[in-house]
Amino acid sequence: MEGKPEKVRKFDETVDIVINVRDVDIKNPNNRIDQEFLLPHPIKKSLPKEKICFIVKDDMEISLKEMGYDIINPGMLDDLQKQSKKEKKAVANKYDYFVARADLMRNLAKVLARFLGQQGKMPRPQPKGFGVIRPNENLEAYIAKLNRIIKISMKKNLIIQLKFGKKSQEYNELKENLDSILSFVKNTLPNGNNNINSIYIKTTMGKAVRVEDTGKGRR
Repeated sequence: MEGKPEKVRKFDETVDIVINVRDVDIKNPNNRIDQEFLLPHPIKKSLPKEKICFIVKDDMEISLKEMGYDIINPGMLDDLQKQSKKEKKAVANKYDYFVARADLMRNLAKVLARFLGQQGKMPRPQPKGFGVIRPNENLEAYIAKLNRIIKISMKKNLIIQLKFGKKSQEYNELKENLDSILSFVKNTLPNGNNNINSIYIKTTMGKAVRVEDTGKGRR
């Protein structure tokens, strides 16, 4: 008798990786992983335009509006500063990702740092993130990166979990995204492969499947 066929979902499931880490002192700041990472291939439609907010001004403001993105300019920040905590929190909640010009970071921090910081949404400059851009940034090139940006963080229970693609993506794209994440994690952990206890891959609604060969130095 043939096995039960895979259930067809009505949406494009994400593909996640779960890495269980061991023997790492998370209390040591040098051992923590908490930064943004640029995948080789974009996660299809992972970050809709309406979930991104740019803090910009001048020509950059005009260009991004024409592209269909929401913006907050310095004048809008000044107005928001006069608003209640509830209004400021609503802005922080409205968007998933904030991008700010480097010369406006101080303005942004003055108004929204408290609320964005609580949610891990404060724009981060390189090498920890990609949310701070130059006043002369090539916007088209930067926009092309947006759906390649993910956040890799190791929680207190020594678990790293994140999405690295969509089920509809080509196998080679998923594999290259996965390999890049594993390479980064192994190179960042204090003892590399030896700090990885197990690796699982799962889709949004699917069961987790263990990756047997975690490369722990066995020969």
